[in-house]
Amino acid sequence: MRRLSEGSNTRVQESSCIMVKEVVLSTVEIVNRKVMLFRKKVFGLNKRISSRFFFPALLLMPAFLLAFNSALPAFAQVKATPLIISTSYKSLLSTSDQTGMLDLLVKEAFRRIGLDAEIVFNPTGRSLSDVNEGLADGELNRIEGMEKNFPNLVMVPEPNMVMDFVAFSKKDLSIDGWDSIRGLRVGVVKGWKILEENTSGFPEVTLVPSETELFNMLDKDRIDIALYDKLTGYEQIHLRGFEGMHHLEPPLASRNMHLYLHNSHGNLAESLAEALRSMKEDGTYDRIVSETTAHLMVGQNGKDCPGEATFEDD
Repeated sequence: MRRLSEGSNTRVQESSCIMVKEVVLSTVEIVNRKVMLFRKKVFGLNKRISSRFFFPALLLMPAFLLAFNSALPAFAQVKATPLIISTSYKSLLSTSDQTGMLDLLVKEAFRRIGLDAEIVFNPTGRSLSDVNEGLADGELNRIEGMEKNFPNLVMVPEPNMVMDFVAFSKKDLSIDGWDSIRGLRVGVVKGWKILEENTSGFPEVTLVPSETELFNMLDKDRIDIALYDKLTGYEQIHLRGFEGMHHLEPPLASRNMHLYLHNSHGNLAESLAEALRSMKEDGTYDRIVSETTAHLMVGQNGKDCPGEATFEDD
């Protein structure tokens, strides 16, 4: 494979050199014709450009081609380097082998604009900060408005999905909005800004490092409710074989979720938005969602009911 790759690179370089030679020769010929027309018009002459100008240009051409040829591998390397997209998800939406729902959606969006993307795991609390500082090129999935606190982020305007933030419980509790859960023992994954902000000041809020600890605490009755996304919450319950857990209706909040870029790549935001829109129009989006979530049956209060998970605006 390496020999084939090296051979391919050599052919690309040779082809590029031939192209550059043709461009230089064409440029010299165009200049020559322009000079001829100028001299004919001004001086009434019809001689070709003096060899004092033409032949020095030809002598400089090898140096120009050598410099261009040497730069080709560097250009190819820059183009081949994938953009690093940070994520705090470990399953369903993003997996270690990059076959999660959002992995496939975002990688396809980048592919449609001629770029490669690599999805890498980063703990929730660090993911946004690392992108803001330029340590990664983008963040996979966040609510609108992250640029207010992280000024180096640029949001891709087309949403990846709509996320329902719900309370999971082992009890049949009646809730209706944030105030209705104030008196409960609440568990939240650290770094989920919408959940942290809306439970700030609550008397009993436990911040945990990951969804593993969150649902373990619920299973052991150390908290009354675990606040999380509905879709990925059921994935956690499914993976760990927990029983008796269900989400409470209505959702505490529903938000459009977006890909974010470091502002050095901000010029890609509109192109990626258009790629996502085209995926929704041609059926690619629905196909990826169906293939990656078919094993989950998410319904109200945990009852099996396929297709109730919300992924995008109509």
